[in-house]
Amino acid sequence: MKKTLLALLFLSTASVATVMQGGATQSAPTPSPAAPAAPKLTREMFTEDKLAPTVKPPAYDITIVEYTDYQCPFCRKVHPELKRLAAADRKVRIIYRDWPIFGDASVAAARVAIASQWQGKHAAVHDALMNTPRPMDEAAIKSAATKAGVNWSRLQADMKTRKAEIDALLERNNEQAEALGLQGTPAFLVGNYLVEGGLDYEGLKAAVHKARTTPNPDLTPSSQPAGI
Repeated sequence: MKKTLLALLFLSTASVATVMQGGATQSAPTPSPAAPAAPKLTREMFTEDKLAPTVKPPAYDITIVEYTDYQCPFCRKVHPELKRLAAADRKVRIIYRDWPIFGDASVAAARVAIASQWQGKHAAVHDALMNTPRPMDEAAIKSAATKAGVNWSRLQADMKTRKAEIDALLERNNEQAEALGLQGTPAFLVGNYLVEGGLDYEGLKAAVHKARTTPNPDLTPSSQPAGI
């Protein structure tokens, strides 16, 4: 069921609290000697990834991190709403975290979108892929990218020579989604809040307002999520 405005969930698990508080420590089970310790999560891992596609106004004060899939129907509905927010609020930075969970075509589309950055075409390619009819295939992805102004031969070369970088980014995105306990796409980190599910323009505005006016939520675990 489509939800136009979800409650903003406090990030209350130990790992996520560590992320959103820049490494603040909380109690956590000690791993057994035979088990490798989980990597320490930091806020910067979520918000300062040089390869993650980003829309960055010069004077932003709020960051939205979106976990998205090009074949997700709700991601497609959110896409124009997020564009509208970015146009209306020039203090919002948006970071796109490709989390392709809808199959091979989603993975292929994500790789194309990431690689299009090396031609300065991510915004156009992102928009084109979000508006390409589902289900997508290789031909549809290529058509969307070329119509967006991408040099396809150069893109293929970049995808080959920089495959390890693209693979590593997708892996980081997946690790983050798992650390946040995400169940699907879309999902957003809005400031220090986690919002799961589709949002319309008013819902996005409300989430940004909450993040600005109450930037440091109580991280005490609760059985009931706090609303806006």
